[in-house]
Amino acid sequence: MIIDTHAHLYYDDIVSEMDKVLERAAESGISRIIVPAVDIQTSVKIISLCDKYEMLYGAVGFHPGDIKDTESGDIKLLEEFLQHPKVVAVGEIGLDYYWDVSYKDKQIYFFKEQIEIAKDKNLPVIVHTRNSTKEAVEIITEKYDGNLKGQFHCFSGTSEDLDEILKLENFFVSFCGNVTFKKYKDINIIENVPVNKLLSETDTPYLSPEPFRGKRNEPAYIKYTLKKISEIKNIECGKLETAIYRNVMNLFFTI
Repeated sequence: MIIDTHAHLYYDDIVSEMDKVLERAAESGISRIIVPAVDIQTSVKIISLCDKYEMLYGAVGFHPGDIKDTESGDIKLLEEFLQHPKVVAVGEIGLDYYWDVSYKDKQIYFFKEQIEIAKDKNLPVIVHTRNSTKEAVEIITEKYDGNLKGQFHCFSGTSEDLDEILKLENFFVSFCGNVTFKKYKDINIIENVPVNKLLSETDTPYLSPEPFRGKRNEPAYIKYTLKKISEIKNIECGKLETAIYRNVMNLFFTI
């Protein structure tokens, strides 16, 4: 069995054919899909989808790219969403210094606030980083205790960043379809991630793996990414999938 820990399934073109998307996912061996939010509006959509589809679970939070329009009072709404029985994480949260650094201080403030909420609720965090992995790891390390756990999704940090993450017992990393691209340069980083620190994701609808590059991604394509990772790590794909499934269950679904 496989769990896609990161698929943004709330876009209208996906919702309009959700039954077929989930059918293809199931045919690919996927048993559960976690759908992360980026703001209040997507959090509401995700909770509605989770109520409708047994396979779907949610994560609610404020993406750093959407912090510009987020108010401090919205944190209260986040805490309400976290009461839903199918919300299994706080996310997608983090830091993004690629698109706009005008709101850097606000990004850091909301990142830290959401980390504290996750600790209080004993929920994992799903961390987004872009041109910011080092600082995000430093903040996680600063806040780290027995109640803080989570995932650095679509990992794009350095070997040094990975070394720091591996020191955190309850943190994992995951990779997306771009690892299948011919020009992907971080093979050595994947080689150095212990299997017991790996999770599975697609980041649907982004980063479709080969042979679907340039097309809309979907959970069913996760098999191509996992196959590539198994080749890089020289591990039989079925064994890799079993180990990752265990990691995902322990992080998101074990109380």
